[in-house]
Amino acid sequence: MKLLKKAMAAVAMMGLLGISAGAANAIVLRNEDTDNHTVSITSPSMSKQYEFRARTLSFIVCVGVCEFTLDGVNTVKAHGDDIVAIQDGKLVTIPAGSETP
Repeated sequence: MKLLKKAMAAVAMMGLLGISAGAANAIVLRNEDTDNHTVSITSPSMSKQYEFRARTLSFIVCVGVCEFTLDGVNTVKAHGDDIVAIQDGKLVTIPAGSETP
């Protein structure tokens, strides 16, 4: 029960921070390839490298515009509810509400 209360408090605090700091959105990153890929993600508030396993989906919390770089291949930008997909070894951005790049 304590854990649930802490989780609810954390969600409420993130909501308040989101209102004061700008809207945070969850960008979906899909690795549609059969290979693992390392992606660098850069936003105004962070810069990280992540390994995305083959055929997986992750949610990336982003404030403003995030830049996704597949090392040595290409870079795309995404914001809002966009989807970033790794297809055939390249990053593509799929606009929110669309099913194809």
